[in-house]
Amino acid sequence: MLAIKYSQLNNYLLTQTEWKLFYNLYQFLELFNNITNDLSTQSYPTVAYLWIILLAIKIDLYADKGYEFLLNNVINSMKEKFDNYYEILKETTHIFAFLDPRYKNYCFSEMNEEEILLPIQQKLEQEQPITSKKSTKISPFLQKLKASKNIHIFNNGVSKYWNSNEVAEDIKLLEWWKTHSSKYSNLLKLAFDYLYI
Repeated sequence: MLAIKYSQLNNYLLTQTEWKLFYNLYQFLELFNNITNDLSTQSYPTVAYLWIILLAIKIDLYADKGYEFLLNNVINSMKEKFDNYYEILKETTHIFAFLDPRYKNYCFSEMNEEEILLPIQQKLEQEQPITSKKSTKISPFLQKLKASKNIHIFNNGVSKYWNSNEVAEDIKLLEWWKTHSSKYSNLLKLAFDYLYI
């Protein structure tokens, strides 16, 4: 309407392509706006929850938006930067995410069970060295086979916790661990060491 009434404004009005670019930009930035709002209203944010947010960003960045999406170059640059930080954060947040029963089932979709449990088992062994029992004589052939096999036997409590049911998102995390202290006693100290942060 304005362009018809005031023809001198034609040079300043947005083209269809520019409107599409703004719409695409709005859609793309909406996730980041939602994340900012969500984190600013959280009274008890945790590292595991931040990992959930990173996974949501990753899903959005890698969603196929089509060849004609006007922000593809921007997204490709963001993906490159994101991937660098993602790998670093993936390693450092592993234990935090595992110890949060609300989110543990969603944080490790790219990993198999052994990859998930092994860092936890190693951390437990560092924290509480396992005393080995004197065993009876073992055949040297059996020892050789055991040494050649890369089989990890996980602490039963670690597997039991990993396979436990999902819990409600509104729980108080440290209280949940206190309540379940007898059930997962081997993980309790590790949980408190990490989750108090």
